[in-house]
Amino acid sequence: MRKLKEDIPWWLKKLDLVRDELRSMHFPRTAEEGLRQTAELSAASMAMFKDEIRKALCTRDKGPVERETRRLITHFSRMDERWKPGRKGARVPSKRQ
Repeated sequence: MRKLKEDIPWWLKKLDLVRDELRSMHFPRTAEEGLRQTAELSAASMAMFKDEIRKALCTRDKGPVERETRRLITHFSRMDERWKPGRKGARVPSKRQ
């Protein structure tokens, strides 16, 4: 009997914790609700992002904050574009092809 407990994978031992955590989550019931939640989260994260920029620039003017926001978003987009081509080459071809 002792041997069986040792053979159980560690992730299976913690499965009840995952189940309890997922039960406390609220998942959208419809696509519209999911889209609305996504839009709300996006707006909240952009507001927090701009607030941090405003604090870093020590200004209340919207102009410098908007310029810096656009500059950073452009910078992040360029970083994302550089990352994507390397990832495509690393993919394993599907057996269906």
